[in-house]
Amino acid sequence: MGACGSALMKPCLSDTDVRYDANYPKTIVEQDTRWEKLTGYFKVNVTSYDPVNGGAAQPGPYIESVIQTHSSPFDSSRTVAFYNHTVDGSRLIVNRYYFNPPAPMGFCQIPFEPPAMNAQPGSTCGVNGQVDFAGVYASLTHENDGTLKVGRATGFYANSEDGVWDKVDGSYAKLTDDNTFEFTFVRPEEFSSVTSFVFFDDDTAGLSAIHTLIPMKRIVSANTGTMVRISEEEFVAGIEEYNEAFEVPQPIEAPMTSDEVAKYAGTFPAEEDWCGGLMDDVSCTPSPYVEPDAQMKGGFIALFVILGVLLFSVVTFFLHRNAIEAQKKRYKEHFVRGIARNITIADSAGRVDPDQLKKEFDHIDKDKGGTISKDELKTFLKSGKVGDISDKDVDAMWAAIDIDNSGEVDFVEFISFLGSCGTEFDSVSKDQKAMSKDEKLKYASQRLSTRCLVMPPEDDKSADEENA
Repeated sequence: MGACGSALMKPCLSDTDVRYDANYPKTIVEQDTRWEKLTGYFKVNVTSYDPVNGGAAQPGPYIESVIQTHSSPFDSSRTVAFYNHTVDGSRLIVNRYYFNPPAPMGFCQIPFEPPAMNAQPGSTCGVNGQVDFAGVYASLTHENDGTLKVGRATGFYANSEDGVWDKVDGSYAKLTDDNTFEFTFVRPEEFSSVTSFVFFDDDTAGLSAIHTLIPMKRIVSANTGTMVRISEEEFVAGIEEYNEAFEVPQPIEAPMTSDEVAKYAGTFPAEEDWCGGLMDDVSCTPSPYVEPDAQMKGGFIALFVILGVLLFSVVTFFLHRNAIEAQKKRYKEHFVRGIARNITIADSAGRVDPDQLKKEFDHIDKDKGGTISKDELKTFLKSGKVGDISDKDVDAMWAAIDIDNSGEVDFVEFISFLGSCGTEFDSVSKDQKAMSKDEKLKYASQRLSTRCLVMPPEDDKSADEENA
């Protein structure tokens, strides 16, 4: 019948729903070139604010076994970050490195009761800064709406002891307008983070981020920053620069992925993680949205149904008509052959001696009432001398011969019916003429079994010729 969308078929679902479009682009940039803005290397200056008291966020003590934010216990008002955003086909790989300068001396002079401390183990308060890593890994989904589903977050983005946060529904990266990108991380009933990047041009952007701890029912961090595009060389040099400037005890030597950060080794998603494990990357997983088999348009279904019914009706009509015609021929020939057993017939009823026909009529009229009843006709037809005839054929013949539906057939109706048997008279007449001498003698003896033989003139002549 054809594929969906053809003249006879309903439109394809893919015409109105891109999820069913098997040819829809499978790469991030092909789906939306605006993602190119977010791709590349950036230097970011970040300021954290105290969401409760206002002003810049202040350092907090370090407490062993308690998950720390990246600003504790450091100066978060002068955070410098380096972002490496890579779009690889259908995958977004985000690697970010945050440098926090040493805590101010005023903080270092605050006496804390153990187990709280003013510096992390291996660091000196006011001397050493910190660098930490954060990774985000997302891919296009089969929804084909341009949204990237986050499958894993690592480093301090994970907000967990092992530094890994996997496959949390509701975490995504998407474009909200021509210049704004939004990253949302959600851990149900635990943590929520929303970060927006607003590009002023292709190379500069502003960012804002809100981080909320749900059990505490409070915003724990609010951040703003400026983001400037840099080259790969500047990216590598910047990381080296701040490792030294902030006297980071365990410097990061310009890694490109989380696998190269010793602290988070093995957290970069493996291929099986992208392909169905953590994410359903469109490049390596089957789509759940498959165009169904083509369906015919309702109007054409109705048309074909009507045509089918019409064709069936026509075929049925002709079959019925042929059956009726065959039945007519059958009972007429049976009747004529029955008469031919008793009288000499010609090639038509009109050429048969009327007196002979009257005698045959009287022969069938057993009760001599002047008319033939259906039972009398049936007895004649089923006499066995000309073969058997079905009750259906008897009923059909009676309906044809009883013209006035009186239940009785008079001589006029009898003659009228015989007049419609022209073809049958001709056929039986030819059969008689084609008989051999022995067949004619046998035929004559059959006549004598019911009445005196009346030989046709041509038969007499044939007998004389045989005797000669």
